[in-house]
Amino acid sequence: MKRTAGIALLTLCSLSAQAGPADPGLLVGVSGMLTSYEIDGDVFDDEAVGGKLSVQYRINRYIGIEGSWLDSGNFSEDTNPAGPGGGVDVDLHGITIQAIGYLPMPSEDIQVYGKGGIYDFDQNLDTDSGSSSRGADGLTFGAGAQIAVSSKVSLRLEGDWFDLDGGDFWTVSLGVNWHFGPL
Repeated sequence: MKRTAGIALLTLCSLSAQAGPADPGLLVGVSGMLTSYEIDGDVFDDEAVGGKLSVQYRINRYIGIEGSWLDSGNFSEDTNPAGPGGGVDVDLHGITIQAIGYLPMPSEDIQVYGKGGIYDFDQNLDTDSGSSSRGADGLTFGAGAQIAVSSKVSLRLEGDWFDLDGGDFWTVSLGVNWHFGPL
C-alpha cells in the first residue's frame, strides 16, 4: 500500500511540475496560412498560401506577448485581362509584435484569445515592366483558439487582419505550439 501511495504521489508531483498550455512561460509555434490580399477599389484581389513562425512569452494565464515572422505567399493578378502586360505579382513578409489577451475558460485544454499590435512588412511588387519593393507598417488585430494535445503541445487556429495602406491583408492559420514553461 505504501508503495502504491508513493508512486501516486510522485506521479501527481511530476504532473504538476509540467507546464501546461495555460501556464506562464515560453511558447514557440509554426503555422501554415491561407492569405488574402485586396487593394481598395477591386484593382487587385487574390489568395495565396504562406507560413508563420511565432515566439510567445505567456506572462500569466491571461496575458502574453508574441513576436512573429510571416511570409504571405505569392499573390498574382492580371490587371489588364483584355491586353498584354497586365501581370502583377505581390508578396509580403515581415514581423509582427502583438499583445494577447486570453479569456477565462472552464477547461485549460481549450483557450480563446484576442490580440492586437503592430506589423512591419516588406512588400515586393513584380510587374511586366519591372520590380519594386516598399515598406508597409501599421496595426493588426486577430483572434484565435488553442486546443491542448498534451502538456507541451497545442494546436492553434487563428485569424488576423492587417490594415495596409490602400488595402487589406487577411490570414487564417492553423499551426502547432510547443510549450517550454517558465524561463
